[in-house]
Amino acid sequence: QSDWERSRAQREREERLLVTAWYNMGLALQQQEGGTAPRGLPGGARSFLAQQRLATAARRARTPHGRAPSS
Repeated sequence: QSDWERSRAQREREERLLVTAWYNMGLALQQQEGGTAPRGLPGGARSFLAQQRLATAARRARTPHGRAPSS
């Protein structure tokens, strides 16, 4: 079970790094374009990162903590 916990922690670290990289890339692109990001998106539209955060939170809410996946 400790192997499973280590691999889960590694996946979470990698996920955070990926989200940070996407955020930084988007920020750099926005700055290159002169900060012309769309404001007040209609219909409750969300940015890519906001959608990813919601999906991650939903997935974590579904997964019981401290339980190894069944093999």
